[in-house]
Amino acid sequence: MKSLILILIFSSLIISCGFKPIYSSKNSKYEIIEITNKNKNKNSFAIENTVMSVSNDGAIKKVKLEMDYKQTISTILKDSKGDPSKNKLIINVGLTVKNEKNKVLVIKSFREEFSYEVKGNKFNTSQYVESISKNLINKISNDIILLLATFEW
Repeated sequence: MKSLILILIFSSLIISCGFKPIYSSKNSKYEIIEITNKNKNKNSFAIENTVMSVSNDGAIKKVKLEMDYKQTISTILKDSKGDPSKNKLIINVGLTVKNEKNKVLVIKSFREEFSYEVKGNKFNTSQYVESISKNLINKISNDIILLLATFEW
C-alpha cells in the first residue's frame, strides 16, 4: 500500500514539474523557410533534415539558413613503411542565419574532429569512419538546434 501511495505522489510530481521537451517543433520560436546547402552530400542532408525537424510552421520568426559542409580526413601518423596508421576526421559546418529579408543575424562555424587508428581491413575502416561521421554530424546538428533555440530574436 505504501508503494502505491509513493508511486502516485511521484507521478503527480513528475507530471506537474513543468517538463518540456527540448527538440519539439511545437515549442520552437522559429520557422525555417529555406536552407541553402553549398556542398550537397548525404551528410549535409542529414544535418539539414535534423534541423528542419524542429522548425515550427506557425512561428512568427522566419529564418533562412546557409550551410557550408566540409569533411576532411588527414593523416597524423605513419608507420615505418609510410602507410597511414592514425588519421583525423574533421567536419566543419559554416552556418549563416538570415531573417526573411536576408539580413544576416548570425554567422557561426561548427567544428568537430576525431582521431582514429587505421585498421588493416579497408572495409572495416570505412565502416568505422562512417559511424564516427554520423556521430559528429549528430553533435553538430544538436549544436545548430541549440543555437537557434537560444538565439535572442
